[in-house]
Amino acid sequence: MSDIYELIEEKDLTDDLRLIAEVSGIEAVRNLLRNFGGVTFYIPKLTRLDQFLKRYIMENSNKSVKILARDFFVSETYIRQIIKKK
Repeated sequence: MSDIYELIEEKDLTDDLRLIAEVSGIEAVRNLLRNFGGVTFYIPKLTRLDQFLKRYIMENSNKSVKILARDFFVSETYIRQIIKKK
């Protein structure tokens, strides 16, 4: 029995799946379809990963607020607010 997912080509994909294929490859899209077909995903911005953001700031306490803000593409004010919440 053949795996029907192996027959899927990039031209068969929806626009959003085509974006994923361009970044991660057609095989990644096939695996997503094979294992998660019908599931809706939300991919957050990096700054929504609160635990990672806090850990990164703590582990890079030697960096200035300006550099930390640049690392995350956010304002210095946003970084200061995160630091206050720790």
